[in-house]
Amino acid sequence: MLQYEKEFDPVVDSSAANGHRSGAGSESGYAADDEVYVFDDEELVLAVNVALKTGRPLLLFGPPGSGKSSLAPNVARVLGWKYYAHVVTARTEPEDLLWRFDAMKRLNDAQAKALSVNIGDYYARGPLWRAFEGGATHRCVVLIDEIDKADPDLPNSLLGPLGSLSFPLPWDDDSQVTVADEHAPLVVITTNDERELPRPFLRRCIVFELISPGKDHLLRVAEQHLGTHYDKELADRIADHIIHIRGQRGDDPAGPSTAEYLDALKASHQLGVVPGTPEWAVLEAVTLRKRRDDAGRTS
Repeated sequence: MLQYEKEFDPVVDSSAANGHRSGAGSESGYAADDEVYVFDDEELVLAVNVALKTGRPLLLFGPPGSGKSSLAPNVARVLGWKYYAHVVTARTEPEDLLWRFDAMKRLNDAQAKALSVNIGDYYARGPLWRAFEGGATHRCVVLIDEIDKADPDLPNSLLGPLGSLSFPLPWDDDSQVTVADEHAPLVVITTNDERELPRPFLRRCIVFELISPGKDHLLRVAEQHLGTHYDKELADRIADHIIHIRGQRGDDPAGPSTAEYLDALKASHQLGVVPGTPEWAVLEAVTLRKRRDDAGRTS
């Protein structure tokens, strides 16, 4: 156990420490991804605290299913902060994280002779704008998901706003959207490492690499997600299948994810299709293997 003064400390709230649901969850009795996160990696908790204390973005590497995207909403839940997210695509422009100009709305208003004299009415606030603007009343966690999908200009475009905690209004360079250091958001950025990120950007991030979850972690996640539906023996058997499939694939990180494990476990529990039954090969193929290879498929 790492000992230091923590701003983010999931063990302060015992329910958060165990990844337990703070609410009733959905009608199915299963928890959603933003209701559960098993904080059993002390090094990851330390990385979150380093990002908070330095004011730097937390950049997360790791294979699919390692928990990169679900970390941010759960840190926000534990801290009691607001949460904003933006999923990056190949079409994402640098300014999309700050604002987006709604040309269609302005055109429609002009045609209807209802054009606003305030050009700001036609700018939609992006996640960083909302986080900066609201910081004085409620601190925020911002997720920028899969940044490697975008052009390299996008990571570099974040250096200014995140470094200075300010940016000019898009229609008035003399006015700034800004947030004080003590109210700055925690920015969590994820990458699947499909494209190399610019070195200046990396130097300004706190970098942490998540690994594929082991069996003990999978079982803890299953227990918290399934609640009263949790069957330890079944969870254990299906976790063994996950480990076996990963072993067949060697060092390939694209093995079954935690989310796929939970899908298989929920389906197995609800349908009564368990390892060893004739139907299991099909359930395994559609939830775990997914054409990653031809093993386990029936003719």
